[in-house]
Amino acid sequence: MKRTWVVLLILGISFSAFAQTKMFINKNNGTTDSLLLSDVKSISFKSGSSSSTPTGFIQVAGGIFQMGSTNTNDWGASPPHSVTLGSFYMDKTETTYEKWTEVRNWGLTHGYTDLPVGANGYNQSATNNPVAQLNWYDILKWCNARSEKDGLTAVYYTNSTLTTVYRTGQLDLASDAVKWTANGYRLPTEAEWEFAAKGGTKSQGYTYSGSSILDSVAWHFDNAGQVTHAVGTKKANELGLYDMSGNIQEWCWDWYDTYSASAQTDPKGPTSSPGALRVMRGGSYYAGAINCRIADRYRANQPGGYRGESNGFRCVLD
Repeated sequence: MKRTWVVLLILGISFSAFAQTKMFINKNNGTTDSLLLSDVKSISFKSGSSSSTPTGFIQVAGGIFQMGSTNTNDWGASPPHSVTLGSFYMDKTETTYEKWTEVRNWGLTHGYTDLPVGANGYNQSATNNPVAQLNWYDILKWCNARSEKDGLTAVYYTNSTLTTVYRTGQLDLASDAVKWTANGYRLPTEAEWEFAAKGGTKSQGYTYSGSSILDSVAWHFDNAGQVTHAVGTKKANELGLYDMSGNIQEWCWDWYDTYSASAQTDPKGPTSSPGALRVMRGGSYYAGAINCRIADRYRANQPGGYRGESNGFRCVLD
């Protein structure tokens, strides 16, 4: 009888440990879905990744996907090509005006002298709207300020020596001025943005981010009333990311250029761009359905200094 009780006790402890392990993995995945042990084998992480998901972020497990599209509705998206990405974390929502203001206020007293006020979305007085009217330079500097404010290592530097943190001015940084292994905040690369918008390894192949029915996931020209809306009020995509289609158009790191058909691993985009244009993705409250398609690309009609009323962003972390 004693031997039977010992066996039962061991089985009970083993089951409890298994349940805790499964719950721990589930939290790291950033979703409330159950996670099978077979799924764990397919998850890869970049070196230096944190063991827990930062607050407000979603974990995007690395994988291989087809970037681009052959659909003629997806402007600039051909030819499709294979891309392999490591894992990263992405802001669950677009950066809000309130978050922008909080970090900006800190930055103005810590060497970030020219961060603009930005706008509370477009034509809004309510809270939790995505910040708008920001250019590419503004955002890189703000990401560094957010990193330093949170005690993390800044990602963007004034040149390839990686010694002076980028805090002021308008510098067209090259990839060698970026500390890609730093644990601070940064803009997503265009490949990271598209992979996340498609749902990562959980992708269901939707036309828009999270659905093939645009109204369910996006604020766009036909339903937004030509104003932005509070972030996270539409349905999330497969990963739990909101507003990857519509609401506010999102800056990416990359220079704009035509795609190559060659397979790539963790691409950082071209080293320069015809016309010095930067990439924005996802469409906005003022965009039609075509522009809200996941693969559709938008190039800023001025260099990175363009501050449009529909221009915003979200951050990623490694």
